[in-house]
Order: sequence, then C-alpha cells, then structure tokens
Amino acid sequence: MNKYIYLIFLFNLILINVSLTKKIELDPQPYDPDVDHNFTEIITTKGYPCESHDVITEDGYILQVFRIPFGANNNNNNNNKVRPAVLLQHGLLDNSFTWIVNWPQQSLPYILADAGFDVWMGNSRGNIYGKRHTTLDPDSLEFWQFSYDEMAKYDWPATVNYIKNLTSVPTVGYVGHSQGSMIIFAALSANPSLASLLNSFVAFGPVAYVANIENRFLKMLAELHIDQIIQLLGFKQFLPDEPWMNEVFPVICREAPHLCEVSIEWICGPHKGAFNDTRMQVVAAHEPGGTSVQDVVHFGQGVRDEDFKMYDWGTRDNNKKHYNQTSPPIYDLSKFPIKTLPTAFFSGGADELADPKDVSTLLSELVQPPQINVVLDPYAHLDFVWCTTANTDFYPTVIDFLKSNAQPPLN
Repeated sequence: MNKYIYLIFLFNLILINVSLTKKIELDPQPYDPDVDHNFTEIITTKGYPCESHDVITEDGYILQVFRIPFGANNNNNNNNKVRPAVLLQHGLLDNSFTWIVNWPQQSLPYILADAGFDVWMGNSRGNIYGKRHTTLDPDSLEFWQFSYDEMAKYDWPATVNYIKNLTSVPTVGYVGHSQGSMIIFAALSANPSLASLLNSFVAFGPVAYVANIENRFLKMLAELHIDQIIQLLGFKQFLPDEPWMNEVFPVICREAPHLCEVSIEWICGPHKGAFNDTRMQVVAAHEPGGTSVQDVVHFGQGVRDEDFKMYDWGTRDNNKKHYNQTSPPIYDLSKFPIKTLPTAFFSGGADELADPKDVSTLLSELVQPPQINVVLDPYAHLDFVWCTTANTDFYPTVIDFLKSNAQPPLN
C-alpha cells in the first residue's frame, strides 16, 4: 500500500506541474503495435535480429542485456565475421528501451548495426531488466542498497567482460548517456586500469557534477530533502514499474501525447529537438526504468554537497564501516585515463541535467580535453537519444569516432 501512496504522490506532483505550466490539448494518434511488443519484438519486427542475455555481476545481480549482432543489410551474418562490439548504456531512471524509441533510420543501435558493429544495450541493476539476484530477494532492503557506485564498480565491467568472452573481441566501444557516462567517470577515476576493457568512450550529456542542475524535479527532491524523506519512510525503489501503469498510460499518451511529453520533461528536463508524438504511447509502455531510492539520494547528495564522491552513508561510523574513513571518498577525475582512452563528449547547451556549468567543471578536472568535444547548443538531455534528427545532427560523428578506434577494425 505504501508503494501506491508514493506513486500517487509523485503522479500528483507531475499533474500539478503540468497544469501550472502547459495547456494540454488532445491530439489522438493511431495505435502503435510496439505498445504491446516486448523489447526483442520491437527490434525483430523492424527486420533486425535481437538476442537477450543474462549477465551476472560479481556481487550477484542478474542484468538482462540485449544484442543486435548484425544489421538488416546482412541477414544471418553469412560471412560469420567477428564484428567490433559497442555497448550502449542508459541514464538515470531509464532502461535499454531508450535507444530504440524511434524508427531504425533514426535510432543509434540500428544505425550502428547497419554500419558493421555488434551492438549491445546494457541495463543497470534495479531497473525493469535488473531486478534479479542469485541470492537476495528483490523485496528485501539489502537488494536495493546500491547507487551508481555499484553500477560503476560491478555492472558495466561484468557486461563488457561478458561481451568479450562471448564474441572474442579484445575490447569494446562504450556509449553512455547521462548516468551511463557517470559510471565510467566514477569507475575509471577510482580504477584507471579498467580502461583496458574499452577502445573508446563516448559520453552523451556527460554527468559527474550536478551542483548546477536546473531540472525542477530533481532539484526539488534535493533542495527540500524529499529524496531523504522517501528513504526514511522505508521506500526502496524509485519510480518502480507497475503493470497497471504500463496498461493505462499508453492509452493516455495515445490520446494526448503532449501530456505525456510534458510529464516526461518535468522529470528529465525539456527537449529542444523534434520528438515523435506517435511514439509517446510506446514510451509509456516501456518507461520509466526505475532505480533504487539510494541512487536518487546519491544524486541529491551531489546537488547539495556540490562534489563528485561516493555515497554518503549518513554518519561517520557508517562511512568508516564502508570506506575505512569517516567521509565518502572523492572521485578524483585527474586520474581518469583520458590520455590513453579515446574519449568524445557530446553535451547540450539547453541541458538541465548535464548543465553546461557542470560539464565545464568536469572538463576542467581532466588532465587534457577529450579527443572530441561537441556542444550542441539547442540540445537538452533527452535529445541525445530521442531526438528524431540526431541521426543527422551528430550520430555520423559518433559512428566515425567509434569506427576509428574499433577492435577488430572495420573495413
């Protein structure tokens, strides 16, 4: 029951915000069958192969990841070629669906597969594809005691090693959006040797510092300490997926896609690029991905404390127990191996979550600039993955960068 009270509270906050800021009109859209398709069906109905794999982390979380092993233009991969692998990692409250919101000619995974890559889409612990464990009960508090620290330490290395072992590629290219980039900044600052797993790193909406975040939803959670209140009330999951939500919201979003668009904007920040209104019903069927309350509290700590550090366990004694010191360790970005790991930044001038000031702070702490640093002035946070013109705005630059560092090389 508490879970439903919490969901109703958040939904009411969204409705209040929408009613105060936007006039919503009905704009009915035709039914999209992807509303009722699962992840693999969304891809296979577009003429692409799709596989589902389970990755088990060192600490026992079971992550479902998805693979497009080759493109539609190479049916059945008849030449049995080992292709360079690239891992796409989603952001906060998201899941792997974010990469396939749009049609194949607009979405990065399909474009990469057609360009010759073996494409993998990862999922972080706690989202809809990461709610299993080898020993822990997903209803237990212990299962949900994680933040992006554990994603950085366990999730992406386990996924990359799984890809390497299955495909025999020597290294993997990595594209991270939002928190998907944050876990690489954290991991490689704490343990630069992990860079040997990768041949390139691409950051969409790069996030490390969040002190200047302008997003109303996350800023309110942090400044009013609502994130901590939710945690103190015993809630473990943040924006958990519920079957009734995935049934009701697609209908609402089919009839009034702008209502759903505005609701998503309140949580994720406004978009500046073109969104496909007909796909909002599909988004409602597969989003949000959800995460742990602890993960959101960790973001809140970054807003309040204005630094990039590990999770603060609340007391000197608790921190001592976890870190052998009384305060959380700082992620030292000067140790990030940017001299040896080819790195590309794509940031947005209108991004409320990866604010330009925070991106500037991140850049200032690296020992040298990234190989590529593109600022897309009109772009907001979701535009990097959902904008229908991203395929022409900057994806060609991303693909060329990944190709230039691919192992094995692409002809």
